[in-house]
Amino acid sequence: MIGQTVSHYRILEPLGEGGMGTVYLAEDTHLGRRVAIKFPSLNSDSHDYRARFLREARAVSELSHPRIATLFDYGQTDEGRPFLVMELARGRTLTELMRKGDLSLIRAVEIVADVASALIEAHARGIIHRDIKPSNVVIDDKGQVKVLDFGLAKQLNKDHVVSAEPEAVTLLSTETRSGVVLGTPAYLSPEQAMGLAVDGRGDLFALGVILYEAITGRTPFSGTGFIEIAANVLHVQPPAPSKINPHVPRELDFISLKALEKKPDKRYQSAEELIDDLEAIKEKLGEAGQTIIKKPSAPAVTRHSKTLSSLSQILRRPRIPISYILISVMVAVAAGLLALQWWRPQPHQPSAEAQRWYDVGTKGLRDGAYYQASKAFERAIAADDGYMLAHARLAEALVELDYGDRAKDELLRANSSGRLTLSESDALYLEAITATARRDYSKAVSVYEQIAQRASDAEKPYVLVDLGRAYEKNGDTKKAIETLTEASNRNPQYPTPFLHLGILYGRQQEIANALTSFDKAEAIYQALGNLEGRAEVLFQRGALSNKLNKLSEAKVQLEQALALARAGDNKSQEIKSLLQLSSVTVDMGETNQASEYLRQGVELAQNNALENLSARGLNDQGNNSLIKGEYSKADKYFTEALQSAQRSKALSNEARARASLASLRLRQNNPEEALRFLEPALTFYQQGGYRSEASSCLALLARANRQKGDYDAAINADEKILQLGQQWNDQAQIALGHTEIGSVLARQEKWVEALDHFSQAYTFYSSQGMQRSIGYNLLSRGDALWHMGRYGEAQTLLEQATSIADKPGSEIKLLSIGLKLIAAEIALSQGHFADAKTKAETVRETAGTEFKSHATSAMIVIGLAQSYSGAKASGKQMATEAVDMAMQLNDPAQLATARLVLAEAMLLAGDSKAASSNALQAQEVFARLGQPASEWRAQLIA
Repeated sequence: MIGQTVSHYRILEPLGEGGMGTVYLAEDTHLGRRVAIKFPSLNSDSHDYRARFLREARAVSELSHPRIATLFDYGQTDEGRPFLVMELARGRTLTELMRKGDLSLIRAVEIVADVASALIEAHARGIIHRDIKPSNVVIDDKGQVKVLDFGLAKQLNKDHVVSAEPEAVTLLSTETRSGVVLGTPAYLSPEQAMGLAVDGRGDLFALGVILYEAITGRTPFSGTGFIEIAANVLHVQPPAPSKINPHVPRELDFISLKALEKKPDKRYQSAEELIDDLEAIKEKLGEAGQTIIKKPSAPAVTRHSKTLSSLSQILRRPRIPISYILISVMVAVAAGLLALQWWRPQPHQPSAEAQRWYDVGTKGLRDGAYYQASKAFERAIAADDGYMLAHARLAEALVELDYGDRAKDELLRANSSGRLTLSESDALYLEAITATARRDYSKAVSVYEQIAQRASDAEKPYVLVDLGRAYEKNGDTKKAIETLTEASNRNPQYPTPFLHLGILYGRQQEIANALTSFDKAEAIYQALGNLEGRAEVLFQRGALSNKLNKLSEAKVQLEQALALARAGDNKSQEIKSLLQLSSVTVDMGETNQASEYLRQGVELAQNNALENLSARGLNDQGNNSLIKGEYSKADKYFTEALQSAQRSKALSNEARARASLASLRLRQNNPEEALRFLEPALTFYQQGGYRSEASSCLALLARANRQKGDYDAAINADEKILQLGQQWNDQAQIALGHTEIGSVLARQEKWVEALDHFSQAYTFYSSQGMQRSIGYNLLSRGDALWHMGRYGEAQTLLEQATSIADKPGSEIKLLSIGLKLIAAEIALSQGHFADAKTKAETVRETAGTEFKSHATSAMIVIGLAQSYSGAKASGKQMATEAVDMAMQLNDPAQLATARLVLAEAMLLAGDSKAASSNALQAQEVFARLGQPASEWRAQLIA
């Protein structure tokens, strides 16, 4: 495996091997980080290890806790071998600490309590570990504990109906084998050893074993083999720990032995109970708690143990000469190899019913009707569960619908039986579909090209649509258009290529070609009597008109799409149309109608259990509120969207909601909380190959760092956006990169450089008619120009921005407040103090408590205007209040600016000593942030 690349993980070196598999150190080539990747043992039974690994992935993906190693990804290699990608926990295992005698009594108690806190999270989600042992507990250099390898985890809510594990009841009469009994012998609970139903109290028993071993230096249940150890677990009562280590107090004896009770009802009933007792005993350990626990030498093997071992060997002794057995085995192996060469299973032939629904689903998938497609594939699978292509296509549809976990399950099913049961053509299709579902679009392109070369003339148009879609997803729009055009030429009565061409031409701003393609698709769908197809064309027309700001046309087209969707009882199309209509009517200023469309869309999605569309609608409602400056409403909608996405395990929608909440928190001057929402979203988008979304998250990351005063980190993130945009030739990302870099340079008072970046971004925004982006860009350029003394040019741009911000019915409140603030700052810089004060007071009143940063800046202007117009006491007081408010904003640059203004006001009021103190504080911050002009001003006052 060393040197191989699995998905986007390059295998570097082995880390360890256990009964269930091998773990390797690997590099995530997308993110450039080290991870642990686990594969099952090659000698495990195929069905068994696939099922166990799938269960492991599902279980661990539920968990998020600082004491639990994170599961980043899971999947299957091209050869059908499952794998898990986990956080690489660095440090020493508890086994090493105990063996080397580096563990004090109190530290042992602390570590066990930390493990128990991890189990609280797992048990609360209905998940048990079932292999708690010292080697699965890692302590890093900072003393932080991580619990590893939930590889034997079991979800209680799915398995609770099973009262026992039948294969485990033979534990005491036969040697164990991989997959029979889950767990490590010395740490098995009695019920686990007997194959009875297990729950979280089994984990607490194992944790009791660890506690006992950690405070005494020896295990409570020793033995020379599995059978003897298991028998001791069931029947032996270990001595009190204080009998072995006299430093152990009686209270800790009680805790240890209670955790090791044979009957679950007599043990701790929850990890919380155990933690409470451990916390209480920590205070009583005193000096004894610092005693280092030494591991004693291994005890001599008892005669009883030797007897068991000898008996076991006798029972296994062969009764015929070993040479005969070896010859027989060699003959059997040779015969098997010959049989494999001459015999291959017949390719699976799906039933007629399954094939019919598969064809319906494939058509829906190609048309973009993903929900209908998923339902058709489910019916195909219901008719013939062995139809692997239906499983794969369902996975593809589920990925488009943002049901990532379900998609992975279907992919594992699709690939579980291997390729031998598929024809050569179907095997290629399975490979291409799997690559698409895994977002490995370059591989999908390569395989679909092979399929297209082999396809008959009748099949080729349909294959070319798949190939065109793969090119599109791989970011090669030019090749996608060429391929879809060829498909349309080969079959002019096939509407799907025309539909996709219309969408792609629209993205390329080739409007005439887009409309012509839509016309052709609509005419064919009309002739076929296909309501769903007609509705989709109208929806895509409306979406294009919306992008072109032809709002009246968009509204008419979307209303027609809505009517057809309702006529065809197509709920997903109906919801999509309602959500798009909401976007259009917001821009038209029909805010009440927009809210009603959103309400209907979300309600319809919720009533039909379409959680992904519900989450999307809630997120849209949040964005509408954010634009209006209604932050509390936005918070409510984004939070509901996040909860909805988490319920349905819709990872893309969850990431979208997290990114939205991060954006909101930045508006609310809370960069730390913004980062907590942002980091999981950014990781998801980067790992999933979501280019534009990842860049948007990088922009939010840059803004958070900018707000925190870490301009170097902000510039690094912004330059990465720009580089990726140039690499992909994505003009939108290039414009975003220029905008964000310009914003950091403006913070650093490098106005000429900032203006250059803003101007480059404006070229793209104006070409696309992106009014909101144009408005903010005009504000940024105007701000740079007046700081450079070019007041006339600045005024022209700011007036243009004002016409966008205050457009009746579609006001952008934050933009409007920002423009009014700049007008006040300009008046102040020109010495128009009364005008500056009046304008700043308007800003302060409008900003209220929602826009604290703008309110603070307004107070700064008011304080200076008052001080320079003679009201020195009032100016000093206002500047003091500005400092107080700035201290709440988590923005060091704004706080330093407020302190500088206070210093200036104090100097004008005659308090030179206090002025110097505040100026020095401000100067230190400006020097650290790299704001030379402000640093110079502070130095003058100090």
